[in-house]
Amino acid sequence: MKIYVIRHGLTEMNKQGLINGSLHDTLAPEGFEQAKQAALSLPNTIKRIYSSSLNRAKQTAQVLNDKLGVDLTHHDELKEVNFGILEGTPFLEEHKERHKKQDYDWGPSGEKVEDVKRRVLSILEKIKSENSDGEALIVAHGGIVRMLQFLETNEAMEEIGNASVHAFDLDKILK
Repeated sequence: MKIYVIRHGLTEMNKQGLINGSLHDTLAPEGFEQAKQAALSLPNTIKRIYSSSLNRAKQTAQVLNDKLGVDLTHHDELKEVNFGILEGTPFLEEHKERHKKQDYDWGPSGEKVEDVKRRVLSILEKIKSENSDGEALIVAHGGIVRMLQFLETNEAMEEIGNASVHAFDLDKILK
């Protein structure tokens, strides 16, 4: 089964180069425009949208759903990685490299990669069981896109643009 995944549009914290992680950041005006443009590239075969429960993803999902007009639900399992005490601080190259390679433990106050993997796999099982009749769209975050890439191919993903659309084979991820 094919799933589409889109990273949320540009946020105010993204523009400042800050780690937003699990914070409720909102889309910048450019982020709304990015979402509108991304909506034009989505196939009409999408039957459901599963969005992160964080504001920036919810706002992006609503823009996309203005075009698709399908069932839209919000899920904590799709939230961005919790960076703990690093949230709201500059996103340094060291943090980006660790995050990109899925080689992190943001403790003591943040998440471990295995915790993120567990919650993502949990929602993917639900998505698979609910979508035998068509394709699904996930609206989430760079960390979730990276996790899906890693689960499907065991390879790191380079930079993930705001409102970029990705396709994954759910059967390969859940093997």
